[in-house]
Amino acid sequence: MQSAPQLIPAGVDVTVPAPLPARVTASVGLLVNVAETAVAAVIVTTHVPVPVQPPPDQPANVEPTAAVAVSVTVVPRS
Repeated sequence: MQSAPQLIPAGVDVTVPAPLPARVTASVGLLVNVAETAVAAVIVTTHVPVPVQPPPDQPANVEPTAAVAVSVTVVPRS
């Protein structure tokens, strides 16, 4: 069972935005944000050799063939 709705007095259900803050922010001067990054002068890339017996290829995807479903219901003896 649902309870009765809450009563709201007429004229109180008006929402007004919050007032702006009473402070002012000012920035003076040149601000610089710098981040140092370490970079290698030489980058070496290597590849491992292919194994003697590489893994077999994946079989191709195929759609399953049509089939017939069988449902068996057994009633126990009473």
